[in-house]
Amino acid sequence: MDGGSDHAYAAAACVWGTDPEPLLTELASETAVEGWQVLDAGCGEGRNAAHLARQGATVRALDVSALALQHAGELWGDVPGIVWERADLRQAELLPDHYDLVVIDSVFHWLADATDADQVMRRLRATTRPGGRHAMCVFNDRRQELEGHQVPPRFIPTHAWCLSLYEGWIIETVRDETIVSSHPGAPKPHGHSVTKLVARRPLATR
Repeated sequence: MDGGSDHAYAAAACVWGTDPEPLLTELASETAVEGWQVLDAGCGEGRNAAHLARQGATVRALDVSALALQHAGELWGDVPGIVWERADLRQAELLPDHYDLVVIDSVFHWLADATDADQVMRRLRATTRPGGRHAMCVFNDRRQELEGHQVPPRFIPTHAWCLSLYEGWIIETVRDETIVSSHPGAPKPHGHSVTKLVARRPLATR
């Protein structure tokens, strides 16, 4: 199994850096996550899982890439509170109404299409407890500089589509911003438009 970034993981010991996604830094600074059950759905090299575990959360960190998890173990092996697991989000066992927080960071653009993404999102919404949150960062179609990418993204939704995933939920934070990135496979700095949001599941619905 290859989530789309194994070419980058094979070229460097740390591809995405060690700083957590700023959206999670903001969330953890505003809301105490100590004692939370967290699912890092597509954890990559573990930068977000490590940050949340250091704040006192218990994190189940899943990724489809063995190389990503190897990097994560080397980078964060001494951080307690994380269980690393190789799994496909379309098939992983997920308990209903279980997690206080589900992190979905840079995952959707490696899925096949909207049907694939819808299937994953149904599972991730269902595994979130009433009152629990999702923190999502996903490429959108406003601006993508993909020239030179050895393996380009597979699925890039609209900003509106991302918001539609949370119909009936409470949107606490939402923005459409452009990030600048450089990494193995695309070393020249380039821009990606990204939808970032935090949504909370109401107590009575998914």
